[in-house]
Amino acid sequence: MKTKLPDFLIVGAAKAGTTSLYHYLKEHPEIFLPTIKEPKFITSHIVEYPFKGPGDELVEENIIKKFPEYTSLFSGSDNAAVIGEASADNLYYYEKSVDIIKTYLGNPRILIILRNPIERAYSAYVHLIRDTREPLCFMDALAREESRKNANWEFIWFYKDVGLYYKQVKAYLESFDQVKIYLFDDLKEDALAVVQDICRFLGVDDTFVPASISEQFNVSGIPKNKILQKFLLQDNIPRRILKPVANFLVPDIEKRKRIVNKLQKKNLEKKPIPLEAKEYLKDFFRDDILLLQDLINRDLSHWLK
Repeated sequence: MKTKLPDFLIVGAAKAGTTSLYHYLKEHPEIFLPTIKEPKFITSHIVEYPFKGPGDELVEENIIKKFPEYTSLFSGSDNAAVIGEASADNLYYYEKSVDIIKTYLGNPRILIILRNPIERAYSAYVHLIRDTREPLCFMDALAREESRKNANWEFIWFYKDVGLYYKQVKAYLESFDQVKIYLFDDLKEDALAVVQDICRFLGVDDTFVPASISEQFNVSGIPKNKILQKFLLQDNIPRRILKPVANFLVPDIEKRKRIVNKLQKKNLEKKPIPLEAKEYLKDFFRDDILLLQDLINRDLSHWLK
């Protein structure tokens, strides 16, 4: 039997709700998404290894680099109406990822979700603070971006560059027949409406309501308790000891993920973006936002207010 491959991709943007969309859609009985949320097979042909940023080696461990391994991710998809995956770096690496997607997958349906790039940059920064990887204040981290790129750090560190959406989105619109674009604002306002619209786009039952629809996943924030945060996120001896017990008590892997997600969210607190950084990023992103809003025919003026 010929191995099935994805006929839709969630290509990004990172820190714009792709993890939440992945979890919502994964519950749908007609949709197959692999257990690994971001295999990053497409961009494994683009980036250089090893990554050099703090903690990047753990990211690299989960990347699928060989085609047979990639195809095996979808081995349980025989009864699914549609198959997808959600590697959020595909959007950022558009200059090469588009052609690689076409080579391996042909003309899949494309899902893009975009977040105010100022908020997205700060969310990525706080994400790395959350994971105890980012040592600098936000303004200093923004100033170091170019040197980090030159030193081959993983793309999550490129707070500014990842948010320059115009050329990224334009490339996908010009290269694929079916592209759907949503805003993070849409997801926050009515996640179910977004999911049901995606279901119509994919041609599956649009009346399905995910059990997790009221939850947000992969939320960024400042840890209140760093010890608890490390326990929840990193491989450690206590986690290894408790894992068999947790697996026995909660056999469903998705339920276990939701429990960990809730615990993690309770341990995080939100802090506003520093005003200096906000004003700096408004100026940095202004022209790109104005080009993007014309491209996708959405009013994005609120991103600059």
